[in-house]
Amino acid sequence: MAGARREARAEMTDAILAAARREIAAKGGGGLSMRAVAREVDLVSSAVYRYFPTREALLTAMIIESYGHLAERLEAVSARGRERRWRGLARAMRDWARSSPHEFQLIYGTPIPGYVAPPETIPAAARVADPYLRCAAVQPLEPFGDRALRAQMSELADLGLDPSGAAATLAELAALVGFVNLELAGHFVGTADPADRLFDALVRRQCASLRLGDSVRP
Repeated sequence: MAGARREARAEMTDAILAAARREIAAKGGGGLSMRAVAREVDLVSSAVYRYFPTREALLTAMIIESYGHLAERLEAVSARGRERRWRGLARAMRDWARSSPHEFQLIYGTPIPGYVAPPETIPAAARVADPYLRCAAVQPLEPFGDRALRAQMSELADLGLDPSGAAATLAELAALVGFVNLELAGHFVGTADPADRLFDALVRRQCASLRLGDSVRP
């Protein structure tokens, strides 16, 4: 009996998350309404709060789920060699974002008014960054060797990563996210649309900047 209740709760939780995603797709994150979500899954509005006590808790669950979806796509990249792997990771992010634009915008787009991501989203975001760091942050890289910056990134040394390499990798990951955000928003129309060649050029420049062709480690 308890197992059936857990299963029913899990199914309703999934239904609520799916309904909330449809709401965001239609109205944006700021337009998410608990009442509308409840109506779509045939619950009274108060019943939704038994699954998610606040609108912010529902948003947090969606954000963590979206990070997980992206991380799964990145972790499936099987290319060997640092340069090939970076290219595969870059393409995987872009492909996922174009197939799931509302999920990408939820985690990397315009901040939702009044919402502050809680600490439990940090491990989910770190899971996305990890494949990029493991690929590229294995050697010192200038101009990210500033002493203060290296000190700020020093905890990553415990993971076998070079602090300056990690800083450079995060900067290039930010460039990928920014490119995809601009592409999804249509900012390349009239200049570099379709943006495939521009994206490929960006990734080539990143591979050179991160020295991914160098045989530093196997």
